Amino acid sequence: MEQSKNPINLTVKQENFCQAYIETGNASEAYRRAYSCRKMKDSVINIKACELLKNGKVTVRVRQLQAELKKSSDIKKADILEELSCIVFADIRDYVSFKDGKLQFKDFDQLTDKQARAIESIRKSKNGIEIKLHGKSWSIERICKMLGYDAAKDLNLSIERLPDDQLLTVIEQLSKKI
Repeated sequence: MEQSKNPINLTVKQENFCQAYIETGNASEAYRRAYSCRKMKDSVINIKACELLKNGKVTVRVRQLQAELKKSSDIKKADILEELSCIVFADIRDYVSFKDGKLQFKDFDQLTDKQARAIESIRKSKNGIEIKLHGKSWSIERICKMLGYDAAKDLNLSIERLPDDQLLTVIEQLSKKI
């Protein structure tokens, strides 16, 4: 990644940390790249990396770098969602069939573009050909996060003393809303 100017006057090591964090997405790895850590335990590196990320100047710089990267990238959220949807909606029956007691792979050239994009790997093993699809769980979690489906709901409740039967009714009504 091309290093942009450092308008916040970070130290060289802080700037290197920010650049490495943008590159790797991992604060501990970024800390290792920016600082001398040969004698440090992993737990200490993790703590120091978290502390550095909480530094106001570092946080601002990371956000600047992310904004620059986002601006220069031609990858849009819709593209990412499209790719993830290929994985989420992949069905093993699109790739194999079971006929006469035998499992058969469908011809690769018959797969749609979306079906092909859901494949993580194909390899030959001692047991035959293995096809591995990308993980659905991670993809679903990522889509939910991107679309805000897993955002915390804000419930403003005023509590008053109700008879038990009314309280149960209120709890049931609230549980239907969540």
